Amino acid sequence: MAPLDPIPIQRAAGSALRSLRIKGAPPHRLTAAARNEPLKPSLAMGALLAAMRARFGLAESAANELLRPALADWRDAVGCADPLLLPANALGSAGEKHLIPIPMPSWCASLVDACVLRLDGPPALDGPRVVQHAWLAVVREAELSALECFPVVFAGRYGSGAAALRIHLAISPPFLSPGWQGSLCLRAGAQRLDNSRVPVRLWLGAPASPEGTPPGMSGETAVTWAMPRGLEALAPAWPSGWPRWAVLRVREGREPQALWELPALWRACIGPAPEAEVASSVSPSPGTLRLAVDVGSTSTVVVEEDSAAAGSVGAKLLAHGSLRPTPSGFRRLAGDAATAHRVGCAEHVLAPGGQLPTALATPTASALTELLRGSPDAADQVWLPQAPGLEDDSGPLFIDRFKSPELLLLSDWLAQVPAAFADRAEVSRRLLYTFAYQIGRTLAAAHATPLVAPEGGRWTLRRPRLTSAEAILTFPECAFDTSAAQPFSAVFEQAGVQLCRGLAAAWEQASHRLVADPAAARAARAHTRDERHPIDAYVDFGGLTLQITVRVPHAPGRPAPFIRGSSTSYLLGGERLIDAAAFAAADRDAPSALREAYRTTARRWRALIASGGALRDAEAARHPPVGEALLQIVLELLRRQLEGTLRRAAPDLTALRGAGVRLHLLGEGWKLIALDVPDELREAQTLRRIDRRLEQAPLLQGPLQLQRLTKRRVCEGALRVRAGDGPPDPALELQGVDVGSAHGLRQRWFGVADPGAAPDPDVLPRREDPWWRDFAGGSDSLLRVEQWFSGPKDASPFRTLLAGGNLALDGRRSVLKQWLDVSGPSLVALRIRAALEPDATAP
Repeated sequence: MAPLDPIPIQRAAGSALRSLRIKGAPPHRLTAAARNEPLKPSLAMGALLAAMRARFGLAESAANELLRPALADWRDAVGCADPLLLPANALGSAGEKHLIPIPMPSWCASLVDACVLRLDGPPALDGPRVVQHAWLAVVREAELSALECFPVVFAGRYGSGAAALRIHLAISPPFLSPGWQGSLCLRAGAQRLDNSRVPVRLWLGAPASPEGTPPGMSGETAVTWAMPRGLEALAPAWPSGWPRWAVLRVREGREPQALWELPALWRACIGPAPEAEVASSVSPSPGTLRLAVDVGSTSTVVVEEDSAAAGSVGAKLLAHGSLRPTPSGFRRLAGDAATAHRVGCAEHVLAPGGQLPTALATPTASALTELLRGSPDAADQVWLPQAPGLEDDSGPLFIDRFKSPELLLLSDWLAQVPAAFADRAEVSRRLLYTFAYQIGRTLAAAHATPLVAPEGGRWTLRRPRLTSAEAILTFPECAFDTSAAQPFSAVFEQAGVQLCRGLAAAWEQASHRLVADPAAARAARAHTRDERHPIDAYVDFGGLTLQITVRVPHAPGRPAPFIRGSSTSYLLGGERLIDAAAFAAADRDAPSALREAYRTTARRWRALIASGGALRDAEAARHPPVGEALLQIVLELLRRQLEGTLRRAAPDLTALRGAGVRLHLLGEGWKLIALDVPDELREAQTLRRIDRRLEQAPLLQGPLQLQRLTKRRVCEGALRVRAGDGPPDPALELQGVDVGSAHGLRQRWFGVADPGAAPDPDVLPRREDPWWRDFAGGSDSLLRVEQWFSGPKDASPFRTLLAGGNLALDGRRSVLKQWLDVSGPSLVALRIRAALEPDATAP
């Protein structure tokens, strides 16, 4: 498309002023003295309409119908008939004056782009009005192209209702760069002065145009407009293709609106700093990036490994041990920094301890609904949780616990999802993909930030040349849901695609691959050659699952049957254990208000895990036996799997007699054992308590080597795993208990679960199995989590030992796994209740 020629438009405007006897000022002599006598409003309006007719090829009747109603003759000014949105934070001596709207119809913005209107300074308040001085540049001689500029005054009224809102604005990316390939996002948020939670309906988009409905986005409380790109630079010192104008409309009452010029907002926010300019040059050195991402149930870690050759590429998003805040990918243009996080306009994300919460934030449930419906612009309406914290009751809707369909059941926000989205697997996948995209885009904005460098006695901006990025995602080797219809690897494969889509905003090429958690842990462990420990055991204690993987060395000539290892995951992660502990504690402390006390305790524990801190006073004093009960169950399951794997791998145990175990502890769930100590001491105290427990009850009669692998170490290990590395054989799932039915014993506890076997729906754990009798206390089944409060209102569920849950087992899968997936939290609650009340009867 050819650049816009302003001369025909200026001549059309000049034709409406040919009867004017005075001569306009030349463009190079526009002074305050020259604007003493502004044009009469009627003449100015005629020139504006004539220019618009020439600009868009409109008939006079169409111009009168579409455009003239937005203009008013106020005798001293061209009036804007639409009410103006004047934010409350633009008023007063300390107000943000750049938020004062331009008091002219938004369609006049196209005349500014066509050089027919020239704004003379920023708008200002004049009593109950907003006033904008401008110049009307026209060509009145048909055969000449000499410009004459006539002063014009625009004015518009604002009401007290329009000034009852605080407005936030933010733009992404947070720098001016023509090389940014991702979406250009402008976000606006509104907060009422009375701090009420009544949502504000907003529309944010482009100025009005006779060509059709302008592009924009509607929403409540906060709205993000993915701005379309133009074809040329429409403003000086503004990137080519970036929109120049934005309109915010409040869809209440008479729908007041504000027209802003984005370059003016940018200059008012950044000032004379070098970062305010457009990055004009590119670094000659290419920059590459390798990053590992561990998406956990409650927190996510990103470890970056780059070439550090292209300037700002060396600035990590989540620098380990650094006090530097983590950028959100947005630049705040207006609004209070203390409350900007409530509407997604803050400049830093929430990252306690260098970890991102595995969560999304959205202004209202309606925005979440649009995301789950698959609306094309919905992904930009959510954001990664922003600082300062999660405990802000007036903050956005906090969407967490979506790593798997089962974890969704523990989410408080799930009740706000319409019944049409009852497919929890689809909800979980869509939120995971959106979370991965947001991480990728935030990473792109962090690394693409131009570098300020001295050059020729002045500062210059040089944007990095980002050539390639490789993302490595770690994943658990287990099923995505209880139906085992899809593995986590398949879900994370698509999450990697979305992560790369976000990275592609800055990098020329972005690719991904997956690395299993055990492979990453094996690469991250200390490189010690110790032949006494040939058996590897990986216990991933995450927020959703407890996954135990055992690997044994291959010995040539070992008699059949032979397996390389086993792997079983249980829905018994930290989130469910927090619920179980809170449930048991609430029954002891507030049995008459069990439900509310349980929710309060669980919410407090989760806040400690997410943002740091420790239990205090009486809670801290009684926590060691609670942690001991948790640890006992985990180690009992580990011991059972170790024994079963070794017996299955070498029935006579001759090849592995006296062999030691390297025990790798992964996941954040281990910290629950020492929640009574400060966060900075929790890791060390956890390991001491685990060591003490293992000394009292050894796993095997052999040496033990213990290694703690944090999420960061697992990510670092994933970066060392080369493509194609990994175990040659999959780890099998073992039965964990004696299995029987009406026809007698079917399967010994160390048998391999066979998903290809015939259905066997009537299998049950055999009570004659001594380990099972000790572990489950003789209970066939316990209550599911959702059945905890299904009994009499005033009766404690612990009076019946949480018994009576409905249970159906499938012989093709591990019976122990199925039983724990359903009854595990109740079993934990009973053990903790027994620890809190030594005289209580519990397994």
